[in-house]
Amino acid sequence: MQDKDFDRMPKSAPAGGYKYTGTEEELAAQRGVVWDLVKSFGKNLVGAKDLINISLPVRLFEPRSYLERLTDGWWSAPIYLTRAAKETDPVERLKLVITFVISGFYNTCENQKGKPFNPILGETYQAFFEDGTRIYSEQVSHHPPVTCWQMFGPSECWYYYGYGEWSAAFRGNSVKGHQFGPNIISFPDGTEITFSLPEANVGGILFGDRIIEYLGTIDFRDLKNGLSCDVVIDPKDGSGFFGGWFSGTKKKPTDYFKGDILRFKNPEDMNNKKHDEAEYEKVGVVAGSWLACVEFDGETYWDWKDKSLMLYTPVKVDEPLPSDCRYRQDIRHLAAGEVEEAGDWKKKLEIKQRKEAALRKEGIEARKKEAKKDKHSIGRKPRILTKEEVLKQQQQEAGSSSSSSRSESLASSSSGSTKSSKGGSVPPSPRKHGASNGKEAKEGKEGKHGKEGKSPRKVKE
Repeated sequence: MQDKDFDRMPKSAPAGGYKYTGTEEELAAQRGVVWDLVKSFGKNLVGAKDLINISLPVRLFEPRSYLERLTDGWWSAPIYLTRAAKETDPVERLKLVITFVISGFYNTCENQKGKPFNPILGETYQAFFEDGTRIYSEQVSHHPPVTCWQMFGPSECWYYYGYGEWSAAFRGNSVKGHQFGPNIISFPDGTEITFSLPEANVGGILFGDRIIEYLGTIDFRDLKNGLSCDVVIDPKDGSGFFGGWFSGTKKKPTDYFKGDILRFKNPEDMNNKKHDEAEYEKVGVVAGSWLACVEFDGETYWDWKDKSLMLYTPVKVDEPLPSDCRYRQDIRHLAAGEVEEAGDWKKKLEIKQRKEAALRKEGIEARKKEAKKDKHSIGRKPRILTKEEVLKQQQQEAGSSSSSSRSESLASSSSGSTKSSKGGSVPPSPRKHGASNGKEAKEGKEGKHGKEGKSPRKVKE
């Protein structure tokens, strides 16, 4: 049972979660838009499995792309991941990675000023932290929406990468979202620590307090060293609704978490839910609140009151790719306070995306039809060519093209002097490749198979 109370941030809700403290005017404006959506879409909105596919009014947005919003939770990477890269103790390194992940949750709430814009397929984002950490992200799929990212520590002492598919669903007075996909942090010694992300729930969409919560379990795994830690947010330890009544204990806020760090004799047993059947030892305990602190065996690794910790914010590069999200017209107009212009551009880009998606679909269907015509492709999956095979094909195509050009040149030179009765040149009669006399065939063969760069000999008239 978790008995300790943690000193949480002032913006923490008594029952748990981050309490949005925007002005009443801002909340009223947002709720007015949502009510309009409810009236327009009705049950389709409430029962929608994924809000990503629904076009929302630009008044609900903030002037940022999701590619940029993604970095809010990475503010402490220069602190904890760089320290982790210097660690030789695998358990200590895992503790620092866990601290990096959990300490970022509150900042994702702190920076929310609205919904971020959905990235366009191929859209990118480039930035860096002041310590030299480099950040890259790109939208690689339209439907479903999938984002890839890479983050390199100073001198590449650590490498954080992964991809995520974001989904969101409307639940009456709340919106529940989840980012699915792998998160991987690797170090030069070959250690890779993977982790998942919890669900996010935003309550008070239509009425009541606007509360943001993270719920679920974060699974940390270090396969090389046989280490695992399942961090459970809002653990059910007997102090729940009924447990609190009958046990006399007060229910802890929903932002509390705890977990055990386990070292397995056989790393393959880490994902086995029946731990009783595996050999392992407990080497640490983590507890805290994502709105307060992270502690391991009573020792504090992160505390929101620690003023010595620098809150790193991304700095945009000076010369990004043309596909960078900063060049989106809808975002630029919204940042300038031009809401109507932003809405117009948002619609234009959405129409453009739908047209391009339709073209991609047509292309896929056309390729399927062509594959059915080829009896050799039936029942077989398309094979990806190796680099050597691609180069060989290119060489063969180049050789075939060169041979054809030389044959045409020979034929043209031998017939170019023939004139028509009207004084014009008579085009040479078409001949099949190799259908000339023996000498020309021999010289044509030498021209085709001779050394590279050697000019073919002229044919005597």
